[in-house]
Order: sequence, then C-alpha cells, then structure tokens
Amino acid sequence: MKILLLIPSVLKTQTDEAVAADRHPKMDYYALADRLEALGDQVDLYDYAALDADTNTLVKSARKAGRDAGMAMAGFVRRAAYDAVFTNGENLAIPLALLFKTVSRRPWHVTIGHRLSTGKKRLFFTSIKAHQQIDRIFLYAQTQYDFARQTLGVPGAALRLIPFHADDRFYRPLSNIPVIENQISSAGLEWRDYPTLIEAVSTMPDLSVKLAASSPWSKHQNETENRTLPPNVDARRYEYGDLRTLYGQSQFVVVPLYENDFQAGVTTILEAMAMGKAVIATRTTGQTDVLIDGETGLYVAPGDVAGWREAITRLREDDALRSRLAQAGRRWLEDNATLDRWADGIAGALHDGAAAQSQSEGALAGASHRTETN
Repeated sequence: MKILLLIPSVLKTQTDEAVAADRHPKMDYYALADRLEALGDQVDLYDYAALDADTNTLVKSARKAGRDAGMAMAGFVRRAAYDAVFTNGENLAIPLALLFKTVSRRPWHVTIGHRLSTGKKRLFFTSIKAHQQIDRIFLYAQTQYDFARQTLGVPGAALRLIPFHADDRFYRPLSNIPVIENQISSAGLEWRDYPTLIEAVSTMPDLSVKLAASSPWSKHQNETENRTLPPNVDARRYEYGDLRTLYGQSQFVVVPLYENDFQAGVTTILEAMAMGKAVIATRTTGQTDVLIDGETGLYVAPGDVAGWREAITRLREDDALRSRLAQAGRRWLEDNATLDRWADGIAGALHDGAAAQSQSEGALAGASHRTETN
C-alpha cells in the first residue's frame, strides 16, 4: 500500500541520532511511518515545510486561506497516488473530507479526532456529514467518543477509542537522576490552570515548584508570564532532555487544568507516569480516561485551591502512597499507552483499510472489464 501522512507541523528532521543516543523522544509521526513500513507499505510524510515549497496551483491558492486548507488541498490533489491518507487532526480531516465529497473515488481516510465538540466542527458533521468521507476516527477521550456517536451521529463502526501515548523508552524511571526533596513539577500550556496551582502553593514556602510552561502546539496564553510568581515557583521553557531531568528530580508531577471536555493535559500525565512518578491532575469532564483516583493518581476538582493544597500535602507526607501510585501508573502506561501501541493501532487501521479498499476496487474493476468484454 502507498500511504500519505499529513502532519500539521514542521517535521523535526535528523532526530534519529538523538533518539538512538537517548537525547530525544521518538516523534509519533516517525513511529507511525516506521510501523507502516514494517508492514510493507510505502509512506510519504507531508508537513508545513512541504506545503510552503509546494508549487501546485490549487495548493498555493488554498494556502491563502491558511496552512490547514493548503495541506488538505495537497492531500486532495495527490489522492490518486495513494491507497490511504492519514490526517493528524480534524483541522485537516474536515476540509479534506469536504473536498473528497466532490469526487467519486478517494483513498481510505483515517484521522485523529482531538476535540469534535466545538460549534463549527459540529456543523460540519451534523449538516454537511463530513464523517461520510472519513473511514476511521481515533479519539482519546470517552467524552469525545460519546459526543461523536450520540450528538454528531457518526456510526460506531467508524470510531475507535484509544489512549494517547508516551515514548516509554525515553520517558522511563532513571536511577541516575536523584530526587530533590520537596520539589514538584508541571508542564505544558493547553488549558493549564496555573493560577490556581500557584495560589495553592504560595502558602508552602518550603516547596519548590518548577513549571515547564511551554508547548510547541498550544495556542493558549501562558498565564505564568507577566505575573509576579511566589519565591518558591519558577516557570520557564525546558527542552526534551531537560524536561525528562525535571520529571526525574521531582517527587511527583501535577497537572492543573481548566474545565474542558477533551484530553487536555494527557501528554504531561503520561510522560510523568512513564517516568514512574505519581501524578495529581484536575478532574475535568474530558480528563477521566487515564488516571484512576487513588490507584494510578489523584484528582482535584477544577479551580479548587484548597483541594490542591490537600492533595499536594498528602503526597508529600505519604511516601508509601506516592510509591504505589507511581508504580501503578508506570504499569498502566506499559499496558495501555506506549508509543508502540499507539502506532500499531493507527498503522493497522491505515494498512488494513487501504488493502480492503484496494481489493474491493480491484474486484469492481474486474467485474466492469468482464461486463465490457461480454
């Protein structure tokens, strides 16, 4: 099979050496491409850099409406060359599906549905039936699966609920990184409620709180900037290796979130679990699929300053609980949310679906030929 992966970012090139040297996690798009190639497929990756260099007239015209529109058009004009196409998000899947509605034949289409419940996306699914041009939608949150099935009317056969992932070979317990007593950490920007966390720890002067307040993809405001932080709180950007060290040095990891209905915060949660760290997170409507309260982590209600103080104090003082949660979290990740498991699931849907569709089209072509010759 020949498969096109549309990745709405600039691919990080020349990372193989850093991954092999344990200085960088493997990017999920390369893990997916490797798995497809292991199945015997030919894989092409198309990113923002490829889009900027694309000379196709239709692509250049669509690019004026935005990068995602340009990438969708790039997938559309290349449709005849591929058996399957993967769109890494509904921001690409929806415009590509609308383009596919204009033709009678298209490749197998698999996408990730990060958050289908926003108003504009709902319109595309309920009124324009965009999902009719998407064969598989992988979802990370039960809330999003239920919304797609019950509100958007997407057939259950097209939906797959899977965990997100962490590279468990890079993010792993490291005995050579000593834990710093009374240090905890957090990371990310997407829907992060850092103000509530900061208020909670401001009365804990002996606690050092390190915030890796950055994200390569989030458009959310960094609420640690232009703010006077308590003396015990530090916020800055960390590169991958430094972030892993930060996790390793921390007694545990916290993920404060604003209320939302999808898996915001899941990257940090899973990376911390992979590192063998206990996790406290805000229990939002969407963040319920990874942590089991009291078993693989602890939950705090949204905006609950006192709840955060109580949960942090509880983990600081209870070594046995901290260790139990950390070990259970690592086991859960190994069983459910490794990068390999994620890549296997997506690759299988692309490979098997494309093969089935190719066989079906081949059978139809053969029948047509026999009819013509008769």
